Amino acid sequence: MTGSLKKLNKYFKKYLGTIILGSLFLVASNFFLVWIPIFIRRTIDEVAALENKTGDYQGLVDVLFSNQAGAILAENALLLVGAVVASGLLLFATRQTLIVTSRKIEFDLRNDIFDKLLELPQRFFSEYKQGEIYVRATEDISKVREYFGPAFMYTINTISRAGFVITMMIIVSPELTFWALLPLPLLSGFAYWISGYINDHSRIIQEQYSNVAGRAQEAFSSIRLIKAYNREVYEQQRFEDESESYRQKKLRLDMVESMFHPALNFLIGISIILVIWKAGQYVIEGTLTVGNIVEYVVYVGYLTWPVASLGYTVNRFQRSMASWNRVDQVLTEKVEISDDHVTDASIEELKGDIEFINVSFKYPGAEAYAIKDVNLKVKAGQNVAIVGRTGSGKSTLVQLIPRLFDPTDGTILIDGSDINKVPVKKLRAEIGFVPQDTFLFSDSIGENIAFGTEEASEEQIHNAAEKAQVRENIMDFDKQFETMLGERGITLSGGQKQRTAIARALIRDPKIIVLDDSLSAVDTKTEEAILQHLRNELEGRTTIMISHRISTIKDADIIYYMEEGTIKEFGTHDELLQKEGRYSAMYKKQLLEKELAEI
Repeated sequence: MTGSLKKLNKYFKKYLGTIILGSLFLVASNFFLVWIPIFIRRTIDEVAALENKTGDYQGLVDVLFSNQAGAILAENALLLVGAVVASGLLLFATRQTLIVTSRKIEFDLRNDIFDKLLELPQRFFSEYKQGEIYVRATEDISKVREYFGPAFMYTINTISRAGFVITMMIIVSPELTFWALLPLPLLSGFAYWISGYINDHSRIIQEQYSNVAGRAQEAFSSIRLIKAYNREVYEQQRFEDESESYRQKKLRLDMVESMFHPALNFLIGISIILVIWKAGQYVIEGTLTVGNIVEYVVYVGYLTWPVASLGYTVNRFQRSMASWNRVDQVLTEKVEISDDHVTDASIEELKGDIEFINVSFKYPGAEAYAIKDVNLKVKAGQNVAIVGRTGSGKSTLVQLIPRLFDPTDGTILIDGSDINKVPVKKLRAEIGFVPQDTFLFSDSIGENIAFGTEEASEEQIHNAAEKAQVRENIMDFDKQFETMLGERGITLSGGQKQRTAIARALIRDPKIIVLDDSLSAVDTKTEEAILQHLRNELEGRTTIMISHRISTIKDADIIYYMEEGTIKEFGTHDELLQKEGRYSAMYKKQLLEKELAEI
């Protein structure tokens, strides 16, 4: 707990001046607040003294409407109003400093966790559900903010107000103060007991909320599939099950929290009863006045909120710490793929030579290797193709080039140097990567194409779309390149999405192009047109193309055939056919399938 709190408190440093100023405002507000019961007591006692001083008045009403009482009431009323106004203005200033600062810290926290998520390796996103990550970056951050805002402010408020109030109570009567504060230790013990329960269940509830959010996100992302398979009722039931579990856990916590306020009111009520009972005795004995009784009742009322905020603060603190621990897990997650002491910052340009030397890789948590002892060499400007059955390790292999993953064993060389020496940003800036799972943002088509560049002109966007053979389709839309896409590019067809992704890679003008089965959703005629344009565009660039169609890659300079994570054959198209091996068998099978389809 101490270590987590220390890390959390670092966010205070940036706004230390504002926080100190806000704390002083709050202390000053409570200072003026304690004068209000003093002025009330003075008014009552002075009017009572005036009534006892002379016998000219026929009753309290006559006293109140007398000139002497009017002067007393006017003076104390002005002082009372002044204290109320000063306390209120200072409280407003407190919220404008402390609460506003908490919002700024929340802003910093959100940026920090988002920046960290962008730095984390692909492994992290494979281990955690999307809903879990989303909740940690949003809902948990909101709960952590309560530590910097309400929890901190109410702690200062409790300490300062209780300090002023109890001091004034002791000045009036130490004995009466003892009776008034007698029930408070019971309340403190109750708050301590309930805080542990709240902390444990807050963590459980946040984890369940992650499941609910993940279920909703997954359903909305796959809405086409759900509708196509008529599984709306099934998905609704799955979501309701998660929601029901969340509801039950939340209600259990709410029930425990609801016990606090009745217990608070009960104990405060006992304090007031004890105050009136004992104070009445002291008034009869002549050691206190009626004004003191009223003053004391107001003081006890003032203590109601500090005592209540004690439970509130403990509650919010426990929730904040539970959420902070979840956020801190992300912020302290190891960034495995980053620049380090071996990075050569002098590397400013890549030629495009790539070499794999005995490279093996297995995914985190997996026992079997996805690729094993792979050796291949790609010269700068060369067009290389990788083919093989589904699950042979083709996509895994090319993901190692931009360092989406690092190899488990072996070495990858770029231009003859270890890939770890190349600055990560420079490496990825020189690679145009079109993954197998095409992702488009909920933005305009033009913005999606220009995604990988800092500033792309309209002409560059149009040219990239033309090279990818998608410009004609885009121009058919009413808003053309300004057409807004739905979730994950749902507005476009599969082939249009793939071609848009290719345009996004081409507009970067990279030295290395990786096309991971990026023409699978287009027909053979469109594929040939795209390839014709790409042959000219990719001239002089290192190109690595993965495809399940041999017709797509047969013109490559060298073809690697993979099976079960290893390279079984390599050579040109003609050389591989002459070997009469696995590649040749795959090619003949595809020719037969094509002939049958034409029949």
